[in-house]
Amino acid sequence: MKPVWTEQAIRGWQEVASYIRREFGRQGLKLFIQRTKETEDFISKFPQGSEIAWIDPLTNVTYHWRPIYGRSKMLYFVQDGVVIIADFWDVRSNRAS
Repeated sequence: MKPVWTEQAIRGWQEVASYIRREFGRQGLKLFIQRTKETEDFISKFPQGSEIAWIDPLTNVTYHWRPIYGRSKMLYFVQDGVVIIADFWDVRSNRAS
């Protein structure tokens, strides 16, 4: 099953993609897109296969993170058997949100 993306994840991915395009060019962006797809495939098959980022004490939701490209990361969780991509960020760039 293909992961579901939140609005925050879409915005975060677009911010990271823009940053990578500016800093690393077209080839960097192409690799980022490829790695995003590979990561989607991986977490679809092995949703518990990534490092735990934290467990929300209020909802008891376990968030996982997975590296994408360099220092770019994907944050996701599993709810009712569905993988939900919650956010993307790159530790080298300033976050607009």
